[in-house]
Amino acid sequence: MNFTPLLRLLPPEPAHNLTINLLKTGLVPGSAEVDPRLATQVWGQTFRSPLGLAAGFDKQAEVMSPMLGLGFGFVEVGTLTPEPQPGNPKPRVFRAPGQKAVINRYGFNSVGQEAALPRLQKWRETHPTAALGINLGMNKGETDPLSAYKTGVRRFEELATYLVINLSSPNTQGLRDQQTQGLSDLIKGLKDSQSRPVPLLLKVAPDLDAAQIELIVKAALDQGLDGLIVSNTTLDRPDSLPTNLQTEAGGLSGAPLTSKALKTLRQFSAQIAGRMPLIGVGGIMTGQDAVDRLRAGADLLQVYTGLMYRGPALIREIHKTILDAMETSGAQSPAELKGTAA
Repeated sequence: MNFTPLLRLLPPEPAHNLTINLLKTGLVPGSAEVDPRLATQVWGQTFRSPLGLAAGFDKQAEVMSPMLGLGFGFVEVGTLTPEPQPGNPKPRVFRAPGQKAVINRYGFNSVGQEAALPRLQKWRETHPTAALGINLGMNKGETDPLSAYKTGVRRFEELATYLVINLSSPNTQGLRDQQTQGLSDLIKGLKDSQSRPVPLLLKVAPDLDAAQIELIVKAALDQGLDGLIVSNTTLDRPDSLPTNLQTEAGGLSGAPLTSKALKTLRQFSAQIAGRMPLIGVGGIMTGQDAVDRLRAGADLLQVYTGLMYRGPALIREIHKTILDAMETSGAQSPAELKGTAA
């Protein structure tokens, strides 16, 4: 049963919390088969599909198995902060159904890394090969990014397939400035702190100019970063949004982000030129959106808002559209679609 239409009758944050609780209790069964032709190799790890769940859905690392059961090739949990924090005052999530969009200003509401750690340790014992990303953030008021992110790297590097340094949420004051201020030193410090070579990624915003993109790419390549996630939510407010949402603070996701996130991915891909993997995310609402990201240079893909509006049917549609594109082009794997023309 698809609970998505019923959940949309509730305000967005209670609907999300109910979804997590349903998944935890096993009332949303999932054992989707994934076509073996979708298998993708990145960082020496096999992802059974290039499609993953973006950070922000499973914030507290509670429902990794049910989400994998829906057919995702990997899940990314978090954002997890070093210490617990409540996030911003409620209400802090707003739907725009007519535009298939969401504005959120959660502000890294997190149970904290110590609370999530035993759950992740227990899960990893029974899922030793499942692909898992762990998204790390800073606490509000933290002034030492290196210390804050180093804490998460040390806690989770034995459990993660990859770790994400989230510098692009628009809901923590000053966080996005870290994308360009001292970025090279931050990456170097975190890479130097690792006791095992788990891939370290940076999640970037779509609201970057050409000079900022160039700076990020240079720092990433110079310091041996392992990948980029392109992109987070946007601060844009398109005219198509309802008037009452035009002035709501927070990051905008969903269909209005599609073209901007795709353009940003293309800009990063052109400069990276295959020298590190890219994960494409932001406004992937259809199967064609997913194929467009692969063709634009993404190695892996992620969805969240599209899942909220479409439910598990979106996963199936994306898989089918990728397979159709592979058959049409003669590609033997999703990786062979990367950087190709439509």
